Amino acid sequence: MKSTATKTNKKVALQEGKGNSENTISETKQDCRNIFVEELKEIYFSEKALMISIPIMIKNAATDELVDALKVHLQFTQEHIQRLEFFFTSIGEADIMLKYEAMYGLMKPGK
Repeated sequence: MKSTATKTNKKVALQEGKGNSENTISETKQDCRNIFVEELKEIYFSEKALMISIPIMIKNAATDELVDALKVHLQFTQEHIQRLEFFFTSIGEADIMLKYEAMYGLMKPGK
């Protein structure tokens, strides 16, 4: 779901941190943490977007079986959001909303 450019930028950021000094190791660890947190922010945004689109899909579902499956998925999505919010709070990350453009593309067919 990620663009190649995003993956390449992250890979370059990690490679630039390579070296022998202790500062460089610390910087590389921080870069890895930042990338990890950014990835989780993208997941969080995707889950929040699903909270909007799943009820629309439930409303437009053609069968009761599909409605039931979507309701279960909505419940799991709510749990994922709660876990992510707890994680971000535990690491002191206040700004957790990160726009994830690919999710907009996935939501269009659901409308």
